[in-house]
Amino acid sequence: MTRDQVITAIDILDEHQFIRKVRPTGQWYQIYCPIHSGGQERKPSCGISLEDQYRNGQMYPAGMCHCFSCGYANSLQGLVGDILKNRNLSGSGLDWLKEHVPGLDFTSYDIQPLIPTGLMSTVLDKYAAENLRVRMQAAPKFVPEEELATYRYTVPYMYDRKLNDYVIEKYDVGYDANFIPPGRKKALPCVTFPVRNVQGQTLFLCRRSIEGKFFHYPEGSVKPVYGVYELPKDCKSVVVCESVFNALTAVVYGYNAVALLGTGNQGQIDQLKKLGVREFVLCLDGDQAGIRGAEKLKKALSGHAIVWTIHMPVDKDLNDCTKEEFDLLYSQRD
Repeated sequence: MTRDQVITAIDILDEHQFIRKVRPTGQWYQIYCPIHSGGQERKPSCGISLEDQYRNGQMYPAGMCHCFSCGYANSLQGLVGDILKNRNLSGSGLDWLKEHVPGLDFTSYDIQPLIPTGLMSTVLDKYAAENLRVRMQAAPKFVPEEELATYRYTVPYMYDRKLNDYVIEKYDVGYDANFIPPGRKKALPCVTFPVRNVQGQTLFLCRRSIEGKFFHYPEGSVKPVYGVYELPKDCKSVVVCESVFNALTAVVYGYNAVALLGTGNQGQIDQLKKLGVREFVLCLDGDQAGIRGAEKLKKALSGHAIVWTIHMPVDKDLNDCTKEEFDLLYSQRD
């Protein structure tokens, strides 16, 4: 099946209330598990693959369903068949899909070995295997859905920092109680923020301790603009912040926002230029580093959009402001 066919099938299953869909995330379409929770999970932990995937020497075709919480795994027609059984309805999952999703291709459901057994001893297959190994090493590595699913918990700290359920869900904010920072021996409980590219693939996790001001980014990671994947497609105005919490607070207050995870680098400036928005509203911190960063960004972005600056007080950042306070500061941008 193609990616579009799988999405069409998911849309129809959602319309018939067979599943509760959430959103596509990289190679998966996130849904609430219809098996172990009857679709009533608090946080979605199940996914339907949108592309063929190779795992453990086998090819798993698009349409495979896998719950990273209960471990349920099945083909799309197998999933529908189990849902029919759970609802005491007759018929097979394959027949139901053929009836309700015209043109769906099921010929790719057979699971095939990645490299046929018995051929690895030939020179040709040794060359092919080495080629595959090199390609896989060169391919970018993303944080897998299996790992993200282990962090999908909410803690009071998230709400203390003004996040709400909508933002926690949309940005997949999570909690890692067992993170041990490099060079330390004890776990440091942290809130996790998946940093995604424009395709929705998770490049790495930004972590913020729930006590103190510890931040962690994976060693060697290049900071992109946080939040670009979550921006609306028709977005025309974007608030640019330093920290993730500031950006998410702006979203809670009704503004489209992104974070630089700092005061901005050249790669992030290039990424902002490609957003195609009409205006940027710079809302960096009010300290000297934030002021210099805002000046640099304004100079770099002025030829691509209207650029405004919000002048934050030295002793406050956006997350410290009430909505009324920030609305006033926003209205005074220049």
